[in-house]
Amino acid sequence: MRKIYILIIALFLLMHCNSFAQNQTSGSKKNGKKTDKRHNFQEQEEPEEKDSVRRWEFGLNFGAYFANKYSANFYNGSEYNVNKLTSVMSNDSWNKNRYDEIKRALGMGASDEVLIDGYPLNMHYSVAFTGGLFLRFNFDRKNGIFLQANYTRLNAGDIVVLDVIPPKTGLQDLRYQPIIGREGRVMIDLGYQRSFPLRSKIYFFVQAGGTMCYTQVLKSVFVVEGTEYSIIDNRDYSTGQTYYQNQNAFGFGGFIGVGAGIPLTEMFGLEPGFFMQYYPVNLQGYPEYKPSFGVSLRILLSFSQSGS
Repeated sequence: MRKIYILIIALFLLMHCNSFAQNQTSGSKKNGKKTDKRHNFQEQEEPEEKDSVRRWEFGLNFGAYFANKYSANFYNGSEYNVNKLTSVMSNDSWNKNRYDEIKRALGMGASDEVLIDGYPLNMHYSVAFTGGLFLRFNFDRKNGIFLQANYTRLNAGDIVVLDVIPPKTGLQDLRYQPIIGREGRVMIDLGYQRSFPLRSKIYFFVQAGGTMCYTQVLKSVFVVEGTEYSIIDNRDYSTGQTYYQNQNAFGFGGFIGVGAGIPLTEMFGLEPGFFMQYYPVNLQGYPEYKPSFGVSLRILLSFSQSGS
């Protein structure tokens, strides 16, 4: 009888222990679910944390530049410019050989004269390719600062009217010959970018900052029947020698731009955009602020994973 009581007590204790163990397992599962929920919540917050990660981005800029025509008249050869066409067309001791060569190219005799009848007064630059480097530091998905440097080579061209005396044909013999200018510009922009992310990975952005432009005159020539004559007056009248004349200028102004960002992978993306720069070219006689415009396509490389 005693053994039966002991067996019953042992079974009771065993059942009690088993029940306790089940309760512990159930509790741990509940805690596991809470942990999973907490883990899921952290995963949901993870993109937001990634978005706040600071990162560097490097880019290559390619585009088209539409320079303001205001300073293009620097190359028209008129008397109010530093580079005058009369430095080539004057029949003086300095220039007699070139003047006679121009007359022969125009089919004129030694005793004939050629006069400048009209200068182009509305010259403009051709649309030019622009390219450069871009660097941006993003504080988060929406705010960043950038530095970029771009180069473009601009060409301006028009027609000068010459009057041949005595006329070879009719009452007046007018000849039309090209006048051409070429310059290089280095444009450096430093500014702030504000981005507006969409639910997709695409974002829009606005940029604003300061601009510095360095302009270098590369060519200013008068072309007669295919032969170029430089109109940059590089003569030293006191010594009778010629020298190299470096014509350049700096201008400072502002920059604004808008565009869209299109991430392609975790590391690469594209940013098509439109921008305006407002600065003076500051070539001699052209000090005014004027706007120039451009369109660009930027290829971006991110130094760290960007948030989605």
